[in-house]
Amino acid sequence: MDRKMKIYRDSSGNLINIGEWDYAIFNGIETNPLPDGAAIEEADVVTGYDGGLYLSDDPRASNL
Repeated sequence: MDRKMKIYRDSSGNLINIGEWDYAIFNGIETNPLPDGAAIEEADVVTGYDGGLYLSDDPRASNL
């Protein structure tokens, strides 16, 4: 089943994360910042048989 989720793409348009970004704050210091030029979008996402998340238009999603 498809559902809308937040996705992140790098400055080249490559998918780098599905779901919320883990900024990893440690002792008040951000240790995992969002890369420069990253874009945040909403997209249709499916859960695969392996429990992983895939964009619904990903060719691998048709094999799930």
